[in-house]
Amino acid sequence: MTALQLDHVNIRTARLADCVHFYGSMLGLRMQPPPMAEDTSKGAYACNAAGHPIVHLVGTDVVVEGDGAVRGAAQRGMIDHFALRFSGDPDDYAARLSAAGAAFDRMDVRQIGMHLIFVRDPNGVMVELGFPLID
Repeated sequence: MTALQLDHVNIRTARLADCVHFYGSMLGLRMQPPPMAEDTSKGAYACNAAGHPIVHLVGTDVVVEGDGAVRGAAQRGMIDHFALRFSGDPDDYAARLSAAGAAFDRMDVRQIGMHLIFVRDPNGVMVELGFPLID
């Protein structure tokens, strides 16, 4: 068997509303309630244009401060980063992130034919946005 693509990432967060705004408004993913939920008050799916959930947000009351390792159902520290492939103009996304006051880095990686934008979500999880390089 071979993995074909990333299915979804699950992030537990005490900052659910901030994450819904980040993934929905700032990154342009379609937000919807997860299965067996009426709304996004306790969790949300961030879906791609085809409607496939790629980020599953789960609200939690557990807040962990500091830089130490976190285990179990805590709200940070379990993911270094994850990558999402995007279409469109990376400058549009950079402008959206700038307008929201988000810090980010950009780079062209010719070896993989991608322009990458690195931004942190409200939990400090690094999100890599990948765009095909166009010469």
